[in-house]
Amino acid sequence: MRTYLTFLSLAMLFPTAVNADEPFDTCPSKAFLFQSSPSKVFGVNLATGGYSELAATTGLNTHINAVGFNDADRYIYGFDYDNYRVIRIGKNYTGEQVDVAALPELTRFISGDVHDNVYYLHRRESGLFKIDLSPLEADASATLTAETITSNMGVIRASDLAINPIDSKMYLVDNKDYDLYQVDLTTGDTNVVINMISQIGEPAGGFGAVYFDVNGNLYLSRNDDGSIFRVNLSDPDDIAQGDVGIEFFAPGPSSAQNDGARCANAPVIDEDSTIDFGDAPDSYKTLLASNGPRHEINTGFYLGSVAPDSEGDGFVSPLDDNKAGLADEDGVGFVTALEAGKTAIVSVQASQSGYLSAWIDWNQDGDFEDSGEKVIDNNLLSSGANALSVSVPVDAEIGSSWSRFRFSQSGNLDYFGGATTGEVEDHPVTIMEDGSSLRYYPSSDGYATVAFEDNWPKEGDYDMNDVVIRFRITETLDENDAITRVLIQGYLAAYGAGYHNGFAFRLPGLNRTDINSATTQSHNMVLQETSGLESDANEAIFIVSEDLKQKVPAGCMYYRTAQYCQEDLSFEFELDIYFEAGVDTSALVPMPYDPFMFATPGNYVRDGLWYNPGRGLEIHLADQTPTEKFDTYWYGWWSDSSDPDSDRYFKTDANHPWALLITDEWSWPREHVDLVDAYAEFAGYAESSGNNNQQWYLIEKATADKTYSSEE
Repeated sequence: MRTYLTFLSLAMLFPTAVNADEPFDTCPSKAFLFQSSPSKVFGVNLATGGYSELAATTGLNTHINAVGFNDADRYIYGFDYDNYRVIRIGKNYTGEQVDVAALPELTRFISGDVHDNVYYLHRRESGLFKIDLSPLEADASATLTAETITSNMGVIRASDLAINPIDSKMYLVDNKDYDLYQVDLTTGDTNVVINMISQIGEPAGGFGAVYFDVNGNLYLSRNDDGSIFRVNLSDPDDIAQGDVGIEFFAPGPSSAQNDGARCANAPVIDEDSTIDFGDAPDSYKTLLASNGPRHEINTGFYLGSVAPDSEGDGFVSPLDDNKAGLADEDGVGFVTALEAGKTAIVSVQASQSGYLSAWIDWNQDGDFEDSGEKVIDNNLLSSGANALSVSVPVDAEIGSSWSRFRFSQSGNLDYFGGATTGEVEDHPVTIMEDGSSLRYYPSSDGYATVAFEDNWPKEGDYDMNDVVIRFRITETLDENDAITRVLIQGYLAAYGAGYHNGFAFRLPGLNRTDINSATTQSHNMVLQETSGLESDANEAIFIVSEDLKQKVPAGCMYYRTAQYCQEDLSFEFELDIYFEAGVDTSALVPMPYDPFMFATPGNYVRDGLWYNPGRGLEIHLADQTPTEKFDTYWYGWWSDSSDPDSDRYFKTDANHPWALLITDEWSWPREHVDLVDAYAEFAGYAESSGNNNQQWYLIEKATADKTYSSEE
C-alpha cells in the first residue's frame, strides 16, 4: 500500500557518504505507522491503540513503503516508492539513501521487513528479495547487493509483511482473499495458515500495517478504521494445523493507507507503561496475553476521585491494583446488596462525562460470557456520582463472584481489549439470598493488620514484623440476623522471621462439628484440597498455613521488612465458612474472632527452649486465651507474665503484647527496629492498658525512616 513520508530536503534524503540521522537509542516497544496524504509518521501503542504524531509532513511528499525496524543498527529501512530507492530513517525521522545493486529496475516495492540484519522486499509481480545490511556497520556509504529468493510468489496482494522472531518465517495477508500466508525466507515457499474472513468476516480495506512482538504475536492494522487485530503465531504446531485464531485487540488510527515497522524483539509494553489493567482472575481475561481490558491513562477519563496509576500487565492473585500501587480502585460502590431476584443500586463516580459498561459473573463459572452478564451497556455518565440499577437474576449463584466496570470517552467496549481512554475496575462481589444482609470487619473494602513478634516467651528484638497479615471478614446474616456464612480474606504482608511460623483463625464459641463440609479454603485463588479445619481439635480452628516461610519468595530473608526486600506479594488466602443446619451461631464471638500464630511443627522453634513444643507454641492477641492445643508449660517464662487465673495472656510486665491488631493498613517497623523506637507513643499506650495514646499507630506519629515503606 502506498504511504507518504516527507523529509526536510533532498540533500537530507539522498546524501552519499554522511549519515543524515542517528539511530534510535533503544529497540522501541512502540510501533511506527507511516501514513499518507499528508506524509506523517505515528507512534502506535499496540496495547491500547493510542497513537501520537512523531513526524509531520514537510511538503516533499515522498512515498515510503515496505518499512521495517532493524534491531542490529536501530534504523528503520524503507523503500522510496517514487524514486525506486532504499532509504533508512533514524530517530529524528530524517532519512538517507542506501545504495543497492541488483534490484529489479523501475520496481516499486510496497511490502517489506527487517530480520537478523537482512532487509526483505516483496512485490507480487516481481517476487521476494533480500538485502544483507551488515556492510553498513563498517561503511555507511557501502553499496549493498540484492539477492532473489524467488521470482514467483503467486498472486499474494500484500500491503505489508512482518517476520516472526519465534520461527523466522514471514507472514503476510492477501488483501483480496484475506488468506494469512506463511513464507519460508530461504525458498520463498508459501503456506496458507488461516482465512481471515472465516474468523472476523470480510475486513474491508485490507491490512496495511503488520507487526510482530517478541512473543510471536502478529498485529494487523486494518486500513479503513485502524482497528488492530492479534494472531498468536508462537506455536509452530498450531500454525501447521491451522489452529490459530484472530481477535480484535485494540482500536487504532484510521487511514486509507498504512505501512508499519516495529522492533520485533521488544515487548508490547515496556517499563514506561502508561496503561491501566484489571485485576480479576485471568479466567475473566485480565492479563495482556489473554487480551485483558486495558486503558491509556492520563487522558482525564477515570472512575473515582483518584486517577489510575500504570501497570506493566494485569494483576492476578495475590496482587491487585490497590496492593501494588495507588489505592485507585475507588470509583464503584454497591449501595445495596446483590440479592437474587432483586434490583441493586450501584454508585459510580466519573471524572467527566463518558460511557460505562459493566459485567457480573452471575453463575460463577469464571467468565463474563454468559447471557445477561453484561449488566450495564454503554450508559452515558455525567461528571460526579451516578446511581445505576442492576437487576440480579433470580437464579444467580449464591456466593462470591467478580464484576468488571469499564469507563471511556467513546464507549462501545467489550470486557476485554484495549481502549485509548478511561479506566477498568474489577471488584469481587457477593451474591446473596433474598432477605440476607452483610456485616464487615473492618469495612467492606479495607483491611485490618495483625502483626506478631515470634520470640515469645522472650521479648526479643520486638520489631513486631515477624508475621504481618492483612485481612478482612464478611459475615452473611439471614432475615433473623443469624450468621449463615463467614468469608475471611487476607494476605501475607510481611515476614521478617528467621523461625518457621504458621497462621490460623479460631472461631471462639463454635466447635469443629458446627462447620459444614461445603466450607472451602483457597490460596492465590486456587481451591485447596481441604478447608484447613483442624481435625484433631474440638474447637473450630482453621489452619491457613503451617509454614508461612514457605510462602515467601526465595532470595530475600527479610521479606518486606527490610527496605531492600520489596518483593511482590506472594500469598493470599480465602476462607469461605458455612455452618451445619440448626447451629446456633449467636455464641460466636464478634469479629475479628481469634487470628493467631504458631510454631511450625518439626522445625527449630526458639533459642533457649529445651524441647520443641511445635504446634503447642501459640501467640495470640493480648488477653486472648490460647486454643486447646497450646502447651501451658510455658506460661510465665522469661518475659511472659501470663496468668490464666486473672485472664491475663501474652503480655510482659509492662503490658507489651506479642501481637497487635490494628483496624487499618498499618506500617510496621523495619527489621530489628524496636516497636517503641518506631512509634514512641506505643509505650504509653501499652503501659496504660490502652487508655492513653490510642492513635499511636498512625503513620504521622511514626519516627522517620523507622517503618517499612514500599514507596522507597
